[in-house]
Amino acid sequence: MASSFDIQAGSHWYFQLVLLGSRLQLEGYREANTPHEEALHCSTWLDPQDTQYDVAHGLMQHPRCCL
Repeated sequence: MASSFDIQAGSHWYFQLVLLGSRLQLEGYREANTPHEEALHCSTWLDPQDTQYDVAHGLMQHPRCCL
């Protein structure tokens, strides 16, 4: 099961919420803005009290990846 949304802030980010068993993961993707920049794909787990937009903004500011 997945749900997606976009945030435009300086650069365009695409986000997808993915339900994996009983856990909810937020995956973020940012396209490269220049030819010398690489695309960025990152993810994090959401806690039950988290809002998807707050976590998305945190992921945009501090990209990381969960396994």
